[in-house]
Amino acid sequence: MPTLTLGKHNPRLSDIRRAVHDGSLTPDGLLPVEGTRLIEEAIRSGLEIPEAYCRRGDTVPALPPGCSVYELEESGFRKIQSTETSQGVVALVHIPRFQLSAITESGKGPIVVLAELQDPGNVGTILRAAESFDAAGCVALAGTASPYNPKSVRASAGSVFRLPHVWNVDADETIDAFRKRGFRVVATGPAATASITTWNWQEPTAVLIGNEGSGVRPETLRRCDAALRIPHNPQVESLNSAVAAALVLYEAYRQRGGAE
Repeated sequence: MPTLTLGKHNPRLSDIRRAVHDGSLTPDGLLPVEGTRLIEEAIRSGLEIPEAYCRRGDTVPALPPGCSVYELEESGFRKIQSTETSQGVVALVHIPRFQLSAITESGKGPIVVLAELQDPGNVGTILRAAESFDAAGCVALAGTASPYNPKSVRASAGSVFRLPHVWNVDADETIDAFRKRGFRVVATGPAATASITTWNWQEPTAVLIGNEGSGVRPETLRRCDAALRIPHNPQVESLNSAVAAALVLYEAYRQRGGAE
C-alpha cells in the first residue's frame, strides 16, 4: 500500500494528539485507534478507516482499500501515540453514534448505567462485559470517564466499536426516560439487603454501577426502584466496579438462558 510522508509539524497531528489527550474524537469525528489488534477489530466491526499513521520502519497492518497511509518519523509519531511501547501504527476510524432509543428498544438484556466512574480502564472493561453478556447497551451519566479515552478503548477490546452506548446524560432525565419506556431502575451497593440473584432480570431493567470510591449518589439512589447487593465474603467491603458490573450482567445473562 503506498504511503505519504508527513512532517511532525503538520496540523493534522495536533488534532490527533488533542483527541488522544482529551479522550475525544477529532474535529471531523474520527477516533484514534492505536495498535494492530484494535485496528483489526475495527475492520472486523465494519468501521470505515479513512486514515492511518505509521512510524517509519514499522510494519503496516492490512488496511481497507481507500485508506490513506502516512509515514511519520519517530519524533512525529510520538506526538500521537498513547502507549510507551507502541506498535507504531494509529488509525482514525468512523465510530457509530447511538441514540438512547436504540438501546431501550433493542429487546436485549439489561442496560448498564455508569454513574460517574472515573477509571477509563473500568469503563472499557464494563463495555466489554456488557457485550459479552448480551446487554442492551451502556449509558453513562455526566462525569463518567470517556469511552474514547485510549485506556477505555484498549480495555474494551473492540466492544466500543459495536456496543450501543450513550454518554454524558443527566441522571434524572435518563431515569425518567427509562420509566417512560417501561424499565425498572436498580442500583448496586454493598449495604443493600436484596440480592442480584432474587431480582427478575427477565423484565426490562437499567442497572446503575456506582463511582469507584463513593458509589451511586444518594439523591440518585433514592430514585431507584431497588438496591441490590452481590453476595460475597463480608470481610471484603466492596468489589471493583468492573467486577461488580460483570457479575450482575452474568446473573442477568444466566436468568435469560444465555448460560445454558
